Amino acid sequence: MKNKKLITAVVALATLGLVASTGTVARAADKTLKLELISKGETHQFWQAVKKGAVDQAAKMNATVHFQGPASETMIDKQLEMLDAAIATKPDAIGYAALGTTEAVSHLAAANKAGIPVYMFDTAAKCTGALGTASTCALGVAYTNSLAAGALAADKMAALIGGKGKVLVVGHSQTNQTGIDRRDGFINEMKKKFPKVTLLPTQYSEGGDAQKAQDIVATAIVANKDLKGIYGTNEGVSIGAGQAFKAANLNLGKIKLIGFDSGAQQIANIKSGLQSGAITQNPIGIGAKTVEALVNYVRNKTVPKPLIDTGFYYYNAKNITAPEIAADLYN
Repeated sequence: MKNKKLITAVVALATLGLVASTGTVARAADKTLKLELISKGETHQFWQAVKKGAVDQAAKMNATVHFQGPASETMIDKQLEMLDAAIATKPDAIGYAALGTTEAVSHLAAANKAGIPVYMFDTAAKCTGALGTASTCALGVAYTNSLAAGALAADKMAALIGGKGKVLVVGHSQTNQTGIDRRDGFINEMKKKFPKVTLLPTQYSEGGDAQKAQDIVATAIVANKDLKGIYGTNEGVSIGAGQAFKAANLNLGKIKLIGFDSGAQQIANIKSGLQSGAITQNPIGIGAKTVEALVNYVRNKTVPKPLIDTGFYYYNAKNITAPEIAADLYN
């Protein structure tokens, strides 16, 4: 009888231990996850919209986001310092938007070695091999197809200027893949489809500095009296080009301006007719999809798609209030 009671007690204790253990596992699975998101910057409203998408999605999934980026999109070394510091905090996962092309690869490999999953956003580093679970770089990237977006901007510009005339491209970066692709998508489409369009040498307002862009465009207006169009590859460049138009007292629409992203100033310029239109991305979606991919992977080992295309639109004064456009604009 004593042996029987002893066995019963042992079984009961073991069962209790199993329940307690199961409860601990459940709590661990449901714990608030800590995510580090390293952006290319924080000053432009675009990055604030990405941050909002990330933070809002994290709140829905019991996670927190520490979002940061350098003061300028030219500060690759500063961004890498932020990435290294983020890895050192041993977060549950990291989101990363690459400023350079290959500079971050070894740093991302260090995160991988430490068992920290990484999903890139906006711009991917040029990793060795394909993205995914076998990659030492990242699981994937949530991004805008910048080549296709640049091509769409070229088609819209050609339509605005009647398929001929001088056009200047003002880029925001020669080093990150997004800037390169937005430029090349536009230029390649123009060369392929519109031979009567003359492309002036591309100039750069590194990091999308609005004042530098204004100076570039102001000089171009004086040097090219027959200039027909300006294409700016990000928010800061587009705003600077608009400032140059105002300073030169140009008649509305004399030189067509197509920009990228949105923001209060670009939206106002498009509504007034100073700017012809712009390509909008889905910044809130970029942030949200990055967080969703990371949390699902950490919690459920759900492997995300290596490429998540979050889409883009061309908008102007006529369609700016359309629901599918308005949802992607930020102020």
